[in-house]
Formats: sequence, C-alpha cells, structure tokens
Amino acid sequence: MRRTFEVEVRESERGRRRLHGVMLQEGRAATGGRREVFAPGSVQWPAAGVGILTVHHGEVEVRAQPVRDRQGRIIVQADATPAIREAVTGGRRYLSVEFHALEERTTAGGVREILSALVPRAALVPDPEYDSTSAELRGKKGRRRLWL
Repeated sequence: MRRTFEVEVRESERGRRRLHGVMLQEGRAATGGRREVFAPGSVQWPAAGVGILTVHHGEVEVRAQPVRDRQGRIIVQADATPAIREAVTGGRRYLSVEFHALEERTTAGGVREILSALVPRAALVPDPEYDSTSAELRGKKGRRRLWL
C-alpha cells in the first residue's frame, strides 16, 4: 500500500542540501480513491530508519530517522543526494509510504483503519494521495518557492 505527502529540499547551515518531508499523517483519511486512515500512533519503522527511494520499489538512496510531531505528522529529513534533487526538481515532490499492515479493521462506514503498520520505505512520487501538499526548494538566502 502507498500514501503520499509533501517534500522539500533546502540547504543546511553547512551548505549541504537536505530533503525535508512529511512521510505520513496519522489520523487523516486518504483523499485519493481509497477509504483508509492510519490510527494515531499506529505507524512503526525499523530502528535503522526508513529507506528513501527516488521511485517506488527502487533502491534505497538514503535512510532517514522519522520523527512524529504532536499533530501525528511523521517527518523525515535526509541528505539530498544528486538523485534525490533530480527527482524532486523533476516533479517527484511528494512522499508515498510502502507499508505492511500488522493490524487493521474495517469500520461500519467501510473505512479501512490501520491500527498498526510497519513502514520500511518511502518513495518520491509525482502524484499525491492527499490533496493538501506542496513543495519548496530553499537556499542560503532564504525561502524561494518553486512550484514544480
């Protein structure tokens, strides 16, 4: 299964480019075609972090250690390799998770509720599953919006 969210590339204080993105937001229903939601606190990832791919089912480009914020967003940051920068500037400005549902149920309204899931990888993709995402490229001189 896959879910998509925003990414951005920005330059760190040391001049290196970094990938920043929301890998997933728990508690928010999909807006694509699926009737599905990840329950709050349901997402787990390997101790070594999540593999970031430039395409689905591709090779791991870098690993990122996710962080869950108070709103249930699971955020990743990683070095933006040349392949990642090329993917983002080429229109792959969203993240889509590859996950294994460990526990789930279907609500009375027919919504698949993921109660526990393992997310080992997230891929950069051009089409989001969620409709409220965007991307930015940031450099040393401040924010410069680049709508890809």
